[in-house]
Amino acid sequence: MIILQMKVLKMSSMELIKKLRDTTGSGIVDCKKALSENNNDIDASVKWLREKGILKAQKKQDRETNEGVVSFFNNSSNTEFTVCKIKCETDFVAKNNDFLDFAESLSKAIHENKNINEHGTDKDLTDLTINDQMLSDCLTDLISKIGENVQIVSYKKYFSDKSIFITYLHNKYNSSCSKIGSVVEILTNDTDTALRLVDELKVIAMQISAMKPMGIDENSINSKILEDEKDIILKQMNNVPDDKKEQIIQGKLNKFLKENTLLGQPLITDPKKSVSSYLSEISKNNNISLNITSMDLYTI
Repeated sequence: MIILQMKVLKMSSMELIKKLRDTTGSGIVDCKKALSENNNDIDASVKWLREKGILKAQKKQDRETNEGVVSFFNNSSNTEFTVCKIKCETDFVAKNNDFLDFAESLSKAIHENKNINEHGTDKDLTDLTINDQMLSDCLTDLISKIGENVQIVSYKKYFSDKSIFITYLHNKYNSSCSKIGSVVEILTNDTDTALRLVDELKVIAMQISAMKPMGIDENSINSKILEDEKDIILKQMNNVPDDKKEQIIQGKLNKFLKENTLLGQPLITDPKKSVSSYLSEISKNNNISLNITSMDLYTI
């Protein structure tokens, strides 16, 4: 009888440890200690582990974060989605399912919250909750569980009733996370038709990730960049006659703009065409207006 009672008690303790571990993600030793310190009370043990986790997390929050993911939520809609940039310390953790699940949950919570700014940093998310838990507590739990610092760098919500958004994730870790992601906004006079052309337009978002243009066209490039480029060209023209300089400068600047603007670049899938001519071709073939109005490149 005594042996049987001990066996039942032992099984009960193991069940409590398993339940606490499933709830918090903490290790077996920590769960066992938490239950011992709190008379096997699950709720009190969760609180105890969180308090201890906060201490551990605080020690990690000063460590550098050089890896991470760009997380997209709902980007398959092409009209309304959210991007969040989240960093951790190592590539190993960036590919960890717990980290990726957090990135997806965070992006979803930001997307669905109508009371926060359309774009911002972690400072704009102090009142955000994820599955009814405060973001700060979620972060503490995650840092304690994975053993690395985690930082929310930035986020941005995209939505429009006059444009479509084409997105691309390069070398994806899962369906919504990668180290490189891009977004191109295309203004149109026919959203329904434009949405049917997403597969053809996808290459433009890929172009941004692959070629990293400085701007959409000449007007969107900082004038100082062009002035600096002109200055560099001038310094390389010591032996050129003065009456030839302006023509050469303009030629080299045009080449610079072609290489560094999205619309001017050769299309990565067909270098005989520029992005601009490719977009015009699609517009003409489908009797639709398509104009690139913004682009974003996200990298870790």
